[in-house]
This record gives sequence, C-alpha cells and structure tokens, in this order.
Amino acid sequence: MDDGSIHRMNDATEFRAVTFRLHPGTRAKHRKLAQIAGACRYVWNHFLACNRRDHATYKLRKLMFDAGLLIDKPSPPSLSFQSMGVRFTALRRETPWLQRLPYAPVRYALKYQAEAWTRAFAGGGFPRFKARRGDDSFTIPQDVRVRGGVLSVPKVGRIRLSRRGGNPYAEHPPVKATVKRVNGKWYCVVVYKVSTVGRPDNGLALGVDMNCGQVAASTGDLLRMPDMARLQARKRRYQRMVARRSKGSNRRHRARHRLARTQRRIATIRHRWHHETSRTLADTAGLLAVEDLKTKAMTRSAKGSAEHPGRNVRQKAGLNREILNTGWSQLRRMLEYKAAHVEVVPPMYTSQTCRGCGAADPASRKSQSEFKCVRCGHTGNADVNAALNIMASATGATGRRGALALATPMNRQNVYRRRAV
Repeated sequence: MDDGSIHRMNDATEFRAVTFRLHPGTRAKHRKLAQIAGACRYVWNHFLACNRRDHATYKLRKLMFDAGLLIDKPSPPSLSFQSMGVRFTALRRETPWLQRLPYAPVRYALKYQAEAWTRAFAGGGFPRFKARRGDDSFTIPQDVRVRGGVLSVPKVGRIRLSRRGGNPYAEHPPVKATVKRVNGKWYCVVVYKVSTVGRPDNGLALGVDMNCGQVAASTGDLLRMPDMARLQARKRRYQRMVARRSKGSNRRHRARHRLARTQRRIATIRHRWHHETSRTLADTAGLLAVEDLKTKAMTRSAKGSAEHPGRNVRQKAGLNREILNTGWSQLRRMLEYKAAHVEVVPPMYTSQTCRGCGAADPASRKSQSEFKCVRCGHTGNADVNAALNIMASATGATGRRGALALATPMNRQNVYRRRAV
C-alpha cells in the first residue's frame, strides 16, 4: 500500500512512495539480498566506530588547545557523505567480499550516517550501532528499474513485486528504492516523481480535534480508531515472555518473532486508519484547522526523582501510551499533503472555552467527553466543542472570513466580543 510519505519539490512535482511485497523466489536471491543488507550494516558500524573515535580525539585536542597545551588549533573531522564515500572506496578496494556486492547501495548507507551526524550536531541524538537482529535494509539510490511488476536489483537480478490494488504510479519515473526485511518478509519502497495539480479548495473550513483513540470534527462527527485492545494485550503478553526467557534460546527467539509480528499488525491498522481518516477530512473541507500539539512534551514521564517523586505516575504512563498509540504526528503529516490548506493554531483553552458564549473555565469540562458551560449552561460533546473552537481560531487568524465554517459560523472576533459582554 502507499505508505503515505511525500516530499514537495514545487507546485507541479512531488515525490510519492509506494510499498510493495518483494518475492525473491529462490534461496540464492534471498541470501544475496541479506548479504547486501549485511554489508550496509557492516559499513555503517565500521565508519561509525571510526567517526566516533575521530570526534572524541578532536574534542580532547580542542580542550588541550583551549588550555594552552597545544599550539595549533585542531580541525574537526569531516563527516560528510562525500568524505566518507572516498574512504569507503579505499575500504572496498581492500575488502574482497565487498567487491562482490553492488557499489552504490552499500555506499549509500553512509549517506544516512552523514545525515544522522548532521542531526546530532543540531541537537538530536548521536547515531547508534546497528545490531544483526535488527531489520535488514538497503537503498538503490539511482537507476531504479521497475517494469511489469519486476524490480531489477544490482548483482541480484530480477525480483517480482506485488501490491494489492496495483501500482498507482506505474507511468511515472522511479527515483529511489529501499529494500527491507521485516519479520522475515521482504518489502520494497519505491519513490516516484509525480506530476500533480493543485488540490481543490471548496471554500469550507473544518476544525479537527485530535484525542486519544479518536478524532473529533467541528461537524459533530467522531472518527474512532479501530479497537486494538486484544492486540495490545497480546503484545504485552509477548513482551513478558521475551523478558522471562533466556537470551539466545530458541524459545526467546520465537517469542520475539511473535512480538514483532503483533507490533507490525498494530502499526498496519493504525496506518490504515490514518489514511482513511485524513482522506475523509481532506475531502470534507478545503481548510483544515488543527492544534499545534507537542507530543514529545505531552508524553514526558511523570516519575520525577528520588528527592521530588511524581504524582499519578501510573495514570500518566497510561495516558502517554494512548497518545503515542494514536499517532498524532503522522495523522497531521498526512493531512498536510492531502488537504488544500492546513492551518495550525495554538492549543491553549480550546477544550475549556464554550462555543456558545466564549467563556473559558476549566470547570466547564465535566469529563473526558462531557462539556457543560458554567456560565451559559451550554452542553455538548467536549471534543466537538474543542473542534469548533479550533475552527474559530483558524478562520479568524488566517483572514479567511469568507470561508464557510462547517457547523456553527464563528471567528476569533466573535469570541472576544462575547467574552466582553
């Protein structure tokens, strides 16, 4: 299925990614794909060890220079893809088994590492070593050949592809392909360069309130995520099985495989719900208003420290799991490329403000689903009420006062005017 990823180039061209099942067919092709992925893992770990050592040496020499113990100022090591690519060519020349594998896919693993180092120096986490038990993958960065449901992999041969519904971009040129093995099955994500037209704007505005396990629209509709309680319980059971069994045993290996299969099933259901929900909302209105939710901050642990222990730790941990399981960030990303326009508004007071009189009071939120204004007595679904406030904030903030609001017409000026009464 289309995995939903998209990258804008300009107003007329986009990159679209489509996921296929890969059927190697023979054991020889299975082994060759695994060898290429293993070579990418080896090259990643080899260069990561060298780069970590060079970076640590640079930091030490810089401290010595700052302390006046060195005369010449040290220069930082080059961690760019180009410099690592030159070193890879030398490594490949000295390693016979690497020469039997395709050059470009193995070398492209260093492209991802260069990007990881860039993110690390920008404040993110440092790149980590890749374990053998992880999912194998490699990328064909150029000259991708996909014809008639067949992918040509360098030094492997032609491998059959399959996808339910066929290939929606068969007439467009493929740009890049990533081959990966998940739970023992091979998949291929092919990126196509697609010519697009502007998304139609029907002049309607819709507020969207994202909650745990559901999305509320200002029309009064509640789009609920499929019930995955049984799958979540099965996942927890397999996690306990993995924790109890001895490392390296066959029983632990089987439990890990069952856990991974269950996790993938959960991710697939959530991903499909994101696609269906985002398409429904995008087809309803040209302007979608969503909250600027900071998921990382909202799911921060409440455990605290030994000196200052947190409160309601178990309840907060359960809420964090529900938030992460809903996948707000992925849903918002899909809305941004499917809808004609997405307006992001601040989330403050949207769940406490009455859509009838504009009064904001925490006491009006009686429960997770019930809203009853303490000022005017208005009652309704709390999440739908929040969606209406989100829509009001967006239509006022964007200057789109001509847009027809779906449900009750409302803009920011009206809210302020009602509060002043």
